[in-house]
Amino acid sequence: MYVLSTFIFEPIRWNARFGWRLMCEQEKLASFYFWREVGKQMQIQNIPETYEELERYNLDYEGQNFCYSDTNCRVGEATRDLFLSWFPSWMRSSIKPGIYALLDDTMLNAFGFPYPSPLLRSAMVSLLKIRAKLIRLFPPRNHPNFYIDSPIPSYPTGYEIANVGPSENFKQQSSDKLV
Repeated sequence: MYVLSTFIFEPIRWNARFGWRLMCEQEKLASFYFWREVGKQMQIQNIPETYEELERYNLDYEGQNFCYSDTNCRVGEATRDLFLSWFPSWMRSSIKPGIYALLDDTMLNAFGFPYPSPLLRSAMVSLLKIRAKLIRLFPPRNHPNFYIDSPIPSYPTGYEIANVGPSENFKQQSSDKLV
């Protein structure tokens, strides 16, 4: 249930810090109701009925359970490395400290990541706030900009959901090894 709650509250918190406009109450509630329904479909039990109750659960869970562990470190490193993979390899070592600068102390401790300098942390926050102010000046988009509408490196010409996954040849080779 905690992971489910992060899909609701982390984007809202990020938007509150760095968005070009704040989410309205209806947008926050839409996220809550959508993810709550996803949780129900996943058969997650005892999901709170209200936004406020789930947010309280989220904050209480973090306060009681966030601490360093090797598994946290591995998840944090994998997530950081996935983000870094979006950039050319020559940029990655200079971007890594910026990632740390955007994490709060609780997350840095839980992942075992190094603390950024206060100057870098302040600079990163300022850059993202400036970005938000600049985006606010742009004209409204005429078309949606959904991630799924962008080319996917694994399927540059698109895909049919039924065909996603390993090839039949690979499946046969794998089943031969099991015999």
